[in-house]
Amino acid sequence: MTQKEAVDFWIEKSQDELESAHIMFGAGRYLYTGFMCHQAIEKALKAYYIFIHDKRQPHEHNLDKLINLVELSDKLNDDKKQTLTKLKPLYIKTRYEDEKNRIAEVLTEFYCKKLLAETEVLLEWILQLMK
Repeated sequence: MTQKEAVDFWIEKSQDELESAHIMFGAGRYLYTGFMCHQAIEKALKAYYIFIHDKRQPHEHNLDKLINLVELSDKLNDDKKQTLTKLKPLYIKTRYEDEKNRIAEVLTEFYCKKLLAETEVLLEWILQLMK
């Protein structure tokens, strides 16, 4: 797979995850809305990693680590930092039911509607960096 093919693959996956977040939101599945938002940004950051380093993406789910690997932490404005702060705990380790329940308490319809909009802005910003 060429660098461009790998970048395009991860971009497509990130956009698929955002679409899935919208579907989950429409179904009232707010826990998975948040998870899919996290996945959309995680996959966009992996695309950006390949874009700037021309090597295989790291096997990493931690958004802080990914942001540091792509050296974007200094380029994030306050709104983007806040969005990342909201997304970071939404990676779901499915084997821990108590963790899922704790996260689900925060993810109301109102919260997820705003999170979706903020995720779209952050995703578009990351994608623009690759143009």
